[in-house]
Amino acid sequence: MNYDTQIHKVAILRITLFAPEHYMKSLSFIRRYANYTGGHQKVADYIGHAVAEQSTQVCLYLDNRSALEPELFDNLLGVDYQRSYLPEQADAVFLAGMDWRDYLPFYSERQPKLNLIQHVRHGDKNHPLFAFLKYRAIRLCVSEAVRNAIMPYANGPCVVIKMGHQIARINTQRDNDIYILGNKQPELARRVAKWAKSKQLRVLLHDEYVAKADVLLGMASSYVALTLPNKTEGFYLPGIEAMALSKWAVVPNCVANAEYVHRFANITPCQLNFASCISAVDFALTSVRSSFSWGQRAIGHRVVSRYSLQAERRQFHTILKDLDIHW
Repeated sequence: MNYDTQIHKVAILRITLFAPEHYMKSLSFIRRYANYTGGHQKVADYIGHAVAEQSTQVCLYLDNRSALEPELFDNLLGVDYQRSYLPEQADAVFLAGMDWRDYLPFYSERQPKLNLIQHVRHGDKNHPLFAFLKYRAIRLCVSEAVRNAIMPYANGPCVVIKMGHQIARINTQRDNDIYILGNKQPELARRVAKWAKSKQLRVLLHDEYVAKADVLLGMASSYVALTLPNKTEGFYLPGIEAMALSKWAVVPNCVANAEYVHRFANITPCQLNFASCISAVDFALTSVRSSFSWGQRAIGHRVVSRYSLQAERRQFHTILKDLDIHW
């Protein structure tokens, strides 16, 4: 199906499904997609979860289009693109991040709301997102850290749906000693890269946002991957991806990564500063040459497997089917 430019820029997500009572329900989504982020990627995953329901009809309201990963929300099979955001016509709404600003003019106390929470900052009283916790909603938290951060303030149930992923196998040579994902900490990333090059290490550095495929290839082509998060994260997926694709991951502490850091796995946590990062990288480079590293990688892969897209989908479908009970 072909869509003109205006259709690409304007969309609402509407999902219809049959509840156990056999009457039809609809769910409304909205995305303002100016810049690609992992948060947008996860909402796209939830669109896929919705489409996977055989009785589901999906309509998408999309504002803007990122220059990076511009086709993330384009031509999605099973999605009917619409020109305006009409949440009042739906039985329930799905909200993530600042979507509340668009929804509040249509606010209805009786309308069930599913609120995807992807960061611990929602529980920070000084952050704009905190103000939305007073509205009743079923909060879908991507990690226990996120749930713990918002539980004291959230109006409505908080459910943990572990962040799912699907990482394809990448067959490539390991041409780099270290890959540095530094889009969130560019100055620190460049400083670590300079240090690594002074040690005659082969370095691949991404100090700005690049396509997801380039990030994954960088990890797969490197023995060690240093992924630099914000000081706090809701769930830091690059740490999981680095465990799966590189031989060793180094991930500075960001609250949520504590959920998947395992002392016997191929991952080393550290502090988010230069001295701690280079010490952890040194340790990782030594570890990958150890005769025990294969076992640590095996443990790491088992940890990674706990965060599957399929499990995320099953939990979401259960909540949709029991929406009346939850609300």
